[in-house]
Amino acid sequence: MKDKGKLPHIITVTAFMIFIVLGLSCGTMQRASQAITEDKTASIETTSKGVVHNMPPPDGKPFDVLGMIFATSITKYDENGLETISDEGVIIMLLREAQKLGGNDIYNLRIDEKVIFEQTNLGQRTITTKTATYSGSALAIRYRNN
Repeated sequence: MKDKGKLPHIITVTAFMIFIVLGLSCGTMQRASQAITEDKTASIETTSKGVVHNMPPPDGKPFDVLGMIFATSITKYDENGLETISDEGVIIMLLREAQKLGGNDIYNLRIDEKVIFEQTNLGQRTITTKTATYSGSALAIRYRNN
């Protein structure tokens, strides 16, 4: 009779121990997975700066302001500093946006540059790549024909 009372207790304790072991092993596997990822990307450094081009009035010509326009261009560089992927230049993109509004020029140009440096550790070798994002804004203008 005493053995029958111990059996449910033994089953409960065994099940509880199995859950503890599984919980610990899942946590260990998750930490190991994070360690591999952390080795891959050692550091990311972001810098950002804005440049405002103080443009003079367009040659005294009268113009109409059509509205604000925006464009973003991304350029990626490999570990040797060579350009690997590049969008069209942000100024060309802004001029194209001005044309969509019926404009023929831009005024009060501002370009913000955000640069991300990423280091990847590959055993004995560390590779540093760079991604530059250029965000531009300007006024789309149309010269008047007088």
